[in-house]
Amino acid sequence: MFPTGRPGIALLLLRAGLGSTLLHAVLARSAIVDSTWVVAAFWLVAIALCVGFLTPVTAALYVVIQITAWPFSGTAIEPLQVCAILIAVALAMLGPGGYSLDARLFGRRQVIFPAHGEDDN
Repeated sequence: MFPTGRPGIALLLLRAGLGSTLLHAVLARSAIVDSTWVVAAFWLVAIALCVGFLTPVTAALYVVIQITAWPFSGTAIEPLQVCAILIAVALAMLGPGGYSLDARLFGRRQVIFPAHGEDDN
């Protein structure tokens, strides 16, 4: 569930790229958005994506943000936005990878059972 190695690095790069596109969009629209709470929420989602915290949820939030913000932008949807939405959907389905906060918090655990007949002293 949390691959390491080249697949883990690839997922890290996808998360970082997606988070940076959201930060770029927030910075470009910060003059338009007058609510600091909305801008702060976008920043939180972008940072959570970059560090890999609750990746499936934050990737789904990214999709919702992009789809709801598009009609208010007043422009046609750009191919870059469509690609970013598709990457977010893929990340929501694939998960964060081994190099993420999710892997650290919810990753594999090793359970060691005591050998049969040993005391717990």
